[in-house]
Amino acid sequence: MASGSDLDQPMDIDFAVLVPDEAAADDVAEDADAAGFSTEVSWDEEAGEWTCYCTRTMVATYDLVRTAQEELRAIAAPHGGVPDGWETAGNAPDGPSSEELREISHSERLGGRGGW
Repeated sequence: MASGSDLDQPMDIDFAVLVPDEAAADDVAEDADAAGFSTEVSWDEEAGEWTCYCTRTMVATYDLVRTAQEELRAIAAPHGGVPDGWETAGNAPDGPSSEELREISHSERLGGRGGW
């Protein structure tokens, strides 16, 4: 990988779950925490949406990422939430942290196109 990340080693992968309101975000966070994710609830002022970021340290294989997304879909659905993609800062020693990536709003990440 060009960033220097080792795809055979675990890295933090951040999954975004869009939710209709703060209460739903808190509920998704509680359920995702119980499923082994680390969570952070965030209001994106610019995009006007609530997001529950769910992070899991794992190897970034297709099957493992897909399984985590399906797990989050099942967690989010009863609260009106939907998974909205994932990203990772990788695991390069001098790469950005997940927290640094999260400081950038959805619209900044995609040039104002929305989504994640």
